Amino acid sequence: MAPKILTWEDCNLPSPTPLLKAASITKSGLVITSGQVGVRSDGTIPETVEEQTKLAIEQLEIVLKAAGSSLGSVLKVLLFVTDPELIPKVNAVYATYFTNAPPRSCVVVKLGSPKLFVELEATAELD
Repeated sequence: MAPKILTWEDCNLPSPTPLLKAASITKSGLVITSGQVGVRSDGTIPETVEEQTKLAIEQLEIVLKAAGSSLGSVLKVLLFVTDPELIPKVNAVYATYFTNAPPRSCVVVKLGSPKLFVELEATAELD
């Protein structure tokens, strides 16, 4: 059985590109999301890493809910930041959403736009 693929439309979110899907749900009940960035629905990008982190996590929450999961069911987070000095600011916002503190990896990268500071993806189990 193939995994169920969720589109951005399934999540009521704008699609960043037709090639990308929002998430897949495996037959064993895992939800694997695409990367979420802090971009507003009108396509604008907030200027602060805190606001981008908040938006990215809120979008992740929407995708997880559409898949039948939630932030509380996240098993692992992969976090990308563009500058290691931003990590304390990201952590401050992150901690308000992930009170269960799931395992997380953090990687310093260059993202698709110089205006983006953070991206995250998650693996969760179904609720």
